[in-house]
Amino acid sequence: MLQPVTTTQTAILSPHRIIAALGLTTRLTWRDRLQNAAIRCGVGRNRAVFPPGLYFVGKPDNTSPVLVTANYILTVNMVRRELNGVHAWLLIVDTGGVNVWCAAGKGRMNASVVAKALSTFRVADVSPEGILVLPQLSASGIDGNELGRLTGRRVVFGPVYARDIPRFLSSGMVKDASMRDIHFTAPERAVLVPVEFAHSGIAHLAALLLALPVSLPADGQFPGRFIALIIYNEASLLVSLILFPLALPFLPGKYFSVKGMVLHILWTVCVLLVAGKPAGLGYLSLISSIAIFGAVSSYIAMNFTGSTTYTNQNGVIQEVKRSLPFLALTLATGIATTIIHLVRVLNR
Repeated sequence: MLQPVTTTQTAILSPHRIIAALGLTTRLTWRDRLQNAAIRCGVGRNRAVFPPGLYFVGKPDNTSPVLVTANYILTVNMVRRELNGVHAWLLIVDTGGVNVWCAAGKGRMNASVVAKALSTFRVADVSPEGILVLPQLSASGIDGNELGRLTGRRVVFGPVYARDIPRFLSSGMVKDASMRDIHFTAPERAVLVPVEFAHSGIAHLAALLLALPVSLPADGQFPGRFIALIIYNEASLLVSLILFPLALPFLPGKYFSVKGMVLHILWTVCVLLVAGKPAGLGYLSLISSIAIFGAVSSYIAMNFTGSTTYTNQNGVIQEVKRSLPFLALTLATGIATTIIHLVRVLNR
């Protein structure tokens, strides 16, 4: 599914040697859009690496700004499609195919990394006076003052969204409030759903398998209990995968794991109020399903933490450390009640 971006190569004369810079098109082809959609769904995500190097859009000269970004294909595509009519150099830094926000948080995009890329790709030969324009979302990992000392260049942080780059450049690199704010709207959160869904295959299999033992014994009411639990288990996963990111701002709690558990409890209460407890289903079986999929739903919710702008790397680490024991206890409770239920069924 991955297709190379159409580029043109130009030879730029320098006092030392000929430097090769690649021209990027700003118009996405249907292959580019298909590639973006595939990566959003988790297809080829681990291979979504754009070749690092020096590129350009338009007709830049030796004073044109140098835009810096990560070599995650989705990031590069989002940036270049917004640069129609812009004359600038584009320095794509090797972050291992990780986006700007995550690369900065993980230390893969810092002042020394950017300075090394400037040297490696001989940017000074084509733009000795160009201002370095960094993504605002890289500020958590890049010290602008340090980068300025390392490179001798003026360093500025650009807007949050690539769509504002042309306006930012035309305004003399002055940001207004709209260029600084991160909105993380419902459509932006919904974009995260397909890839999370693609990675939840094991959880869906567990939802089917767990429904069998907790539905026992194999009496006349077994089919009804089995089907009801399959629906509940699968629906619990869908609620955490789809509804959680959409309802995120409205859920109480600081930690995503708590928000996920709250949503699971609300969903379970609604099911019991509307549909009631399946006929013949014991309370141990009910507790088992609620506890196990409460833990799973909470874990899925916690997994969204690193995909949002709600916290930083330290916040993610703190939440994981504090939440995992609680999730492990909840999961253990569900497993223990399942075992007790099976023992009782076998001893009848």
